[in-house]
Amino acid sequence: MSPDPDYSSAYVILHTDNPSLEGHGHSFTIGRGTEIICVAIKAHQHLLIGHTLEEFISNPGAFWHHLTSDSQLRWIGPEKGAIHLALGAIVNALWDLYAKREGKPLWRLISDFTPEEFLKCIDFRYISDVITPDEA
Repeated sequence: MSPDPDYSSAYVILHTDNPSLEGHGHSFTIGRGTEIICVAIKAHQHLLIGHTLEEFISNPGAFWHHLTSDSQLRWIGPEKGAIHLALGAIVNALWDLYAKREGKPLWRLISDFTPEEFLKCIDFRYISDVITPDEA
């Protein structure tokens, strides 16, 4: 527990070619250091610019793998600490964008998934020795 929390949030807005469609995401911190999360978000923007929402929708797990595999940023994270919080905000914004495009609240979008769509949300790289996508 933090004895002196000063809760804050790093906030992401993803813009698209459609001016009326944008995705919002955030990642909470206990205060000091939030600016580091913001810098980490900006450091990953090159992994988003030029990509389509369809790339995320078609395989969210593969897109997560893409985001966490930057060869120059892997040494900082990618799936822990500030980088993980930054990527969490980005992915939250991607899910928000997807749900808005479909005209559904996110909970409805996900509850309508087929089993195959659920499986595509998983990056199996750390669990494939226990279960493969085919077995799942």
